[in-house]
Amino acid sequence: MADDGALTALERGDTHPAIRGVARVIMVVAVIVLVAGVVLAGNFVHTGTFLPWLRADAPTGPVVGVSPTPDAGETPAAPKSPAELVAAEDARLTAVAALAPGDPALVDQWNTVVLAPQNGQATLYHVADLVALGAVRIDDERTVTLLRNVVIRRGAELDFVGGGTVRMSSSPAGTTSIVTWGGNLGVMGVESDPLVITSWDESAAAPDLDEADGRAYLRARDGVLAIGHAEIRDLGYWSGRTGGLAVTGTGDDRASAGIVSTKITGLHYGVFFSDTTQAGIQDSTIERSTLTGFEVTNGASDTTVERTTITDSGGDGISVSRQSTGTKITDSTVAGSSGWGIRIDGSALADGPTSGGYGLSPAKGFTLTGSHVRDNGEGGVRVISTDATEIRGTEVSETRTAVLVEGASTGLTVADADLTSSDLRGLDVSGKITDATVSDSRLAGRRIALELTGAAAIVRDNDLRVASGFAVELSDDARADITGNTFHGVGQDVVAAWSGSRTMQQGNVQTDWTFQWAWVGWMNEHPMMWMWALVLLIPAIGVPVLWRRRREHQKLRRLLHEALLRHGEEQVAAYRPDAPAAGWAPPDPARREPTPTAETPRPGSGRRGPASASTEARLASRPAASPTTVGPRPAPHRPRSFADLRTGPLEGRTFASLQQFAVAAVLEGGYSVPTIARLFRIQQWRLQQWVDAAAHNPTGGGSRR
Repeated sequence: MADDGALTALERGDTHPAIRGVARVIMVVAVIVLVAGVVLAGNFVHTGTFLPWLRADAPTGPVVGVSPTPDAGETPAAPKSPAELVAAEDARLTAVAALAPGDPALVDQWNTVVLAPQNGQATLYHVADLVALGAVRIDDERTVTLLRNVVIRRGAELDFVGGGTVRMSSSPAGTTSIVTWGGNLGVMGVESDPLVITSWDESAAAPDLDEADGRAYLRARDGVLAIGHAEIRDLGYWSGRTGGLAVTGTGDDRASAGIVSTKITGLHYGVFFSDTTQAGIQDSTIERSTLTGFEVTNGASDTTVERTTITDSGGDGISVSRQSTGTKITDSTVAGSSGWGIRIDGSALADGPTSGGYGLSPAKGFTLTGSHVRDNGEGGVRVISTDATEIRGTEVSETRTAVLVEGASTGLTVADADLTSSDLRGLDVSGKITDATVSDSRLAGRRIALELTGAAAIVRDNDLRVASGFAVELSDDARADITGNTFHGVGQDVVAAWSGSRTMQQGNVQTDWTFQWAWVGWMNEHPMMWMWALVLLIPAIGVPVLWRRRREHQKLRRLLHEALLRHGEEQVAAYRPDAPAAGWAPPDPARREPTPTAETPRPGSGRRGPASASTEARLASRPAASPTTVGPRPAPHRPRSFADLRTGPLEGRTFASLQQFAVAAVLEGGYSVPTIARLFRIQQWRLQQWVDAAAHNPTGGGSRR
């Protein structure tokens, strides 16, 4: 092996270089795997997939498409978007309202039949009358198809009575509608044989499921809509008034409706009430609405929902907005909505003078009694700025907040309610809400059962439960009298008050409450933080250890350097060129190396025999080396230790000093100056001086033991 003068790991005192290298690789790989695991696990927890950036979700919400190009000569030209379709419907109804019932333009231009009172008296119309007017085609004894739009004027009433199916034409070529313009519309089936009203696409021989090009709908404008024992399917598009089943008033002449024992499926808006009075729905179901299941808006008053189930709405299950007052929901179920289960927005329409002269007070009156709200996307019940709100005997079970009451209002009562949230709060009361009472209820949340923010409330005789956190949390100057409650859960404080909040507590039971530091609860609330803490713990521990190890190595190097310098200085001081050290005798050039005999002592015998003399003679017989000569011949192997040097020419030799040993290793052993300098821990230039001096002035070379 070639001798390049480099020290091996073993010579440096590094006895486990391979193990340490493998350990470093394992540590790096472990950190990379751990970080990747944290990222992937976080993605899965929050998005349900490990690689969310690779998922291309389809867009949600109503589809706005483009309707087919109208046929030549069609009047008016068919619009292209749903919004334009709604505008065209408004224009048609306005034009029809100005025409006499028998005007040919109604059919020729607007494809509409007008039902009006006859001879100044109220008139009742049936399917047979529509057939006579060319508006309805009889397909069989139980099925008819509506071919033209129908408008029912004040003083007229259209009734569909009995079982069977009414198909309303609806396709890209055009749609039909039934609109009361001050009149009345009745849809009355029988309990054992409901009357079905549905959209119908002749070309597909199936209901029209595409809302993008318009769809058939029912609407009562300034009239009365009465529906019982019926099924309403696949109607409506884009707006509330064309949403499928709509009742709309115009201010002074408000509309009303009664819907009983009816199944409503697949409408754009399940039921739409706007500016109605005393309208309601009972013993019915509303399923799979594209947007809101039941919408009440624009100042509707005294709306009732009783024993009705609303499921799988694309927006909120029930939405009440724009100063609609006196809404009552009783013994009903709202589940599976994409938005809130029930959303009540009683906010004032203005905060100052406006051209419409709107009031500045919030809407008043919302009652939710004996109902069930569960599994909705954004939460259970949300009430915004509504005075006199009452939630009683109701069960709300949600992943997110069960009940959120917010905005300035007066009068909130929550009594005998079961409000449960698996991720957020059971009850959240936020804003300048006064005269609030929460009593005899069961509230459960993940971190907070009841949160009061800037509100004033009486909290008494409730059962509050949290997984980890606070049973009650107050902030922003909230006030609460908390008495006679029972608390269950784990956390640092049962009641936490922040930012100037104050409480009065008395007679509460905390025997089922376990203390836990808040930061531990927060970490448990965010489990990914434990993984990140573990990731950060590795460098937090490793960096100080590595720094200390580096300092220890530097200290050892300094000590070794100082020891070598001291050793070298001692050796230089002990070196006398004119006084050979004891045990060193100049070789006799005339002596020739005798042949070894059996009397030659073995190495380590302590006597100098012929073998030792022959070695000295061999050294003396060599020609003097020049100052640049480092040895008579290259060494056959690379020395790893001092024991490796005591082979070959130096076998069995003893030296009075390390200097003599090093010089002999170079001149006699044939090793390079860098190799011996590293092995002996001395400077190369110092060893080179010794070698040059010994080559010009040989004085001795050690003795045999």
